[in-house]
Amino acid sequence: MKSREEAISLLHEWVTSESLRRHCLGVAVCMEAYAKKNGLFDEEVNKWWICGLLHDFDYEKYPDIETHPIEGCKRLRELEYDEEIIEAILGHNPATGIPRRSKMAKTLFAVDELSGLIVALARVRPGGFEGMSSKSVKKVMKKRDFAAAINREDIKQGTEELEVEFDKHIELLISALSPISKELGL
Repeated sequence: MKSREEAISLLHEWVTSESLRRHCLGVAVCMEAYAKKNGLFDEEVNKWWICGLLHDFDYEKYPDIETHPIEGCKRLRELEYDEEIIEAILGHNPATGIPRRSKMAKTLFAVDELSGLIVALARVRPGGFEGMSSKSVKKVMKKRDFAAAINREDIKQGTEELEVEFDKHIELLISALSPISKELGL
């Protein structure tokens, strides 16, 4: 099993953008929160965190929808990362055609875009995460010009595939992201 330190080193080797590094960290803590919610411990929690951290690690080098994350996953296989992590990362881009079969894969897809939206909202709120609720997140979801690059349909589809109640899903992500607000640049 790879360590968090090895995953962080790989992320920093491939990603120079601080904003992309922050996004990857945000997804990692959301994945960790879901792993714990699902009753997983230690090594499995680390595996979910690593999956979240590395889901976009190849995006700077391969930003094309046809190559991301396929090229990065080739490198993960060379480095002998867990196949469940690789399959989940491949499945987070619908263009790969890789089905999201595992709970890890479904969770990654469900938290990726939504965590980005929540962090974007925290950036424009005077108190950041303080007082943020599912209601405020759902309100900005309706504003297509707010964080316009975030795919609202993927958020809806991910929540449905994960079979979670939307408000509880949002609240779990807020509670996971809030403690790392400084690391997220807030």
